Amino acid sequence: MIYLDGKKALVGRKAKDAASLQPAKAAAFVKRDMGSTTYGRPVDGRRFRPETLSALILRKMKKAAEERLKQPISRAVITVPAFFDESRRKSTQDAGRIAGLEVYDILNEPTAAALAYARRVRQFAGDTGPIFEVPGGEMTAVVYDLGGGTFDLTVVRLKSNRFEVVATGGDRQLGGKDWDEEIVKFVAEEFKSRFGLDPREDLRVRDSLLAMAEKTKILLTDLDSVPIQFSYKGKSLDLTLTRAQFEELTANLLVQTRLTAESVVRREANLRWEDVDHVLLVGGSTRMPMVRDMLQRIAGKPPNDELDPDQVVAHGAAIHAGIIAAKGGEGELEEQVDSQFEQVEVFNVNSHALGVAIIRNDKPATAILIPKNTQLPFAASRVYGLRFAGTSAIRVRVLEGESPDPDHCIEIGDCRITGLPEDLPRGAPIQVRLAYEPNGLVNVMALDMTNGKFVQSVIERHNGLTEADIAREAEIVRNLEIR
Repeated sequence: MIYLDGKKALVGRKAKDAASLQPAKAAAFVKRDMGSTTYGRPVDGRRFRPETLSALILRKMKKAAEERLKQPISRAVITVPAFFDESRRKSTQDAGRIAGLEVYDILNEPTAAALAYARRVRQFAGDTGPIFEVPGGEMTAVVYDLGGGTFDLTVVRLKSNRFEVVATGGDRQLGGKDWDEEIVKFVAEEFKSRFGLDPREDLRVRDSLLAMAEKTKILLTDLDSVPIQFSYKGKSLDLTLTRAQFEELTANLLVQTRLTAESVVRREANLRWEDVDHVLLVGGSTRMPMVRDMLQRIAGKPPNDELDPDQVVAHGAAIHAGIIAAKGGEGELEEQVDSQFEQVEVFNVNSHALGVAIIRNDKPATAILIPKNTQLPFAASRVYGLRFAGTSAIRVRVLEGESPDPDHCIEIGDCRITGLPEDLPRGAPIQVRLAYEPNGLVNVMALDMTNGKFVQSVIERHNGLTEADIAREAEIVRNLEIR
């Protein structure tokens, strides 16, 4: 949550408290808007890019860490939902730069959680032996990550000093907020039925309803029922919401996560639930009893909640930073720990297929070069012939997604290939190479096969930030007093 008031910015709990008084000055769940050109609504009368609002959160965390550690911080590992596409990952990286940070890496949240849980296994074993030695030599885990705004389901295979993501799926528009919205809908429609007024039409009242809904949801974790008192325009409503009613209201949301879990485990990872050793809980919304009950039913075992679901991803990100530092020979850790971190290997997969738009049988089509759930890093290439003689530059639409229709895929941007000799004939072969980096970002290369020379190839992202944009947004953030 971010609250803006002129030159001041509140982040976190303070922002949440202030937002209840002036919701038009607040922004929440910014992660859902990453990759868009603007945040969903004006904040304090101004339009902001989601990268800039995200940078305020990162800037606040940077400040808090510096105060705690008594030293300046210049680098960070930033985590993202595993199901984030490339444009959202690039936006997250840009947010870090706007906040004044060198982004060490972009790490998938389930992978970070798995690292933290693996470390916990050693703690239970008395910290004997290597830090990431998995008992029995191998463990398969399902990471069920239901946060406030996004949902991921990832299958991870843990071996001693080796972490492999097998398959992943999810929904960037599904999270605890949607459970809150069902309570808002329940109360608002009951109010409208009794008094003919819809309180959701008033932004301030709607946001206060949303805050009340979140508190009700949290109380229903431990209580069988919660009383609700709500007033609007001189009318008062007294209700009681039971846990059973709440679970009925939100059953369709839970089903969405279950279907994703079944699909990723059985179809994409080609596993049976009997093959899964642990179901790991990540995200505050996994505290809801309905989530744990559903997972126990389908997995046949109780989910693992040994670590705080709100903090486990951050712990794993810190471990990942230690691994990067150790591999880079930076010696920031104790010598014994540093040498063990240096041996750890982490392998992710892409959450979306990568390809290009082509013309097939006179119709637009998607040519997939790298299928979904391919272990990263990975590169693939394809040869195309020039449609016209004398062409010195061409454009290729770079796509993420599995649909055969390019318009139903996520367009990362246009790949602009320039520097081709002007005397190339029609049909001259140009090899286009797409590469997924371990952090899910995309690189493009092109080869003029007639002359054997690499030519310049750059992705022009339609919603992305230029260097000048990043500098401008960074200046906005620097001029705000963040608390």
